[in-house]
Amino acid sequence: MESTLTDFVRVLRNAEIRVSPAETMDAARALELVGYADRERVRLVLAATLAKTIDDKTLFDECFERFFAWRRPEDADQAQDALPAVMPPRADVAAPGASTAQGAMAGELSELAQLLLSGDAAGLRIAIDAAGRAAGIGDMKVFTQRGLYSRRVLEQLGWPQLQAEILGLEQAPPEAEPGHAAGIALKRGAEMLRDRVREYVEDQYLLFASANARELRESVLRSARLSRLERRDLQQINRLVRRIARRLSARYARRRRTTRRGLLDVPKTLRKGAAHDGLLFEPAWKSVRKDRPALIAVCDISGSVSAYARFLLLFLYSLGDVLPRVRSFVFSSQLAEVTPLFEDNPPEVAVEMAQRQYGGGSTDYAAAIRGLLAATGRELDRGATVVMLGDGRNNRGDPALEDLREIGRRSRQLIWLNPESKGVWGTGDSEMLRYRSCCTEVRVVQSIQHLERFADDLLRKAMG
Repeated sequence: MESTLTDFVRVLRNAEIRVSPAETMDAARALELVGYADRERVRLVLAATLAKTIDDKTLFDECFERFFAWRRPEDADQAQDALPAVMPPRADVAAPGASTAQGAMAGELSELAQLLLSGDAAGLRIAIDAAGRAAGIGDMKVFTQRGLYSRRVLEQLGWPQLQAEILGLEQAPPEAEPGHAAGIALKRGAEMLRDRVREYVEDQYLLFASANARELRESVLRSARLSRLERRDLQQINRLVRRIARRLSARYARRRRTTRRGLLDVPKTLRKGAAHDGLLFEPAWKSVRKDRPALIAVCDISGSVSAYARFLLLFLYSLGDVLPRVRSFVFSSQLAEVTPLFEDNPPEVAVEMAQRQYGGGSTDYAAAIRGLLAATGRELDRGATVVMLGDGRNNRGDPALEDLREIGRRSRQLIWLNPESKGVWGTGDSEMLRYRSCCTEVRVVQSIQHLERFADDLLRKAMG
């Protein structure tokens, strides 16, 4: 039962329910006290020891039903009814408990063959489960391994011996017992067994490999071009961005620097004076200044780059613990500040509202650059970092290069993020080669992985 419990804990962790080793040990001790006979009691005990929140309890119930589904007594009865005995309808072998022929058969055939001929669905399921554990079914990583693990489970059950028995019975003389008819019945049972094993392997994949499949999917999404993502990927991408942001926030927690001004910290001063025979040579102050880097984000939300703007803004506002002073602007034909949207709504909702309200129209970089100078005023100083996101394609309009240079001179740094590859800069209506000369740094950002590297570098410079 201990191995079953540890497998169930793996299933819970795959469902993103956090279960510690100590909680697993508590669950094992609780099960020793209440026993394993009553399924509902086992469920209540495991829920009490392993599920902590309301959401966890909902997920726990789903995982419990899936993991222990075949262990329900009523399910076993239904399976027994659904799995007919595959013996041919002969008087000497078909009747339950009948007879010498049945006894002879039991003495000559393997346990697997006997299970198939008797129609014992519950016993067969127990045998499949035991074979799956022996085959390491919990180690299955990807869906394409179904065939491999199905073959391993069948081998653990004794598939080669079963095939030899079927061949021997089919070649037996008609008067032999068990004979040709039993071989035909056993062959039908083997086909049914293969289907049951395949279903079992698929169920186990959904239970055990979901976390691995999710990790594989996320690794693909991290490196995929954001413009090619489908709407069905947005929820998973949002979770991925939040998780990356939490990791970066933990790495670059706010650094505090004690100043030499403010209120005297008497206890700390006295403690420092103990090293100097009580003389207060090293006064300590209570005044603390927090490093709060200012960041101004300006994003093109026209159709060609709107997906990149979405995830850049989501990234920046998910880093609220380490980037508390973020002002955000979006533009297509005109510049608009969307900072209040992010103050009043979750980042995902604010991004949708910004794209819906201000998206569309032809891109005008001159209006955006000049509008930024007018909107930021004195805040645009040597303590501010300006991040521009756009492809630099200005529909052959005024590029406003002098105004962009003014932004670069007044700010701490001007970083341009471009979703296009460098090879197409300067082609067509792209002004990127000229914009590059006005910037402190220009980066190609096409994926979540690129955004993560940019955010990491930005925080390292800001907090360093």
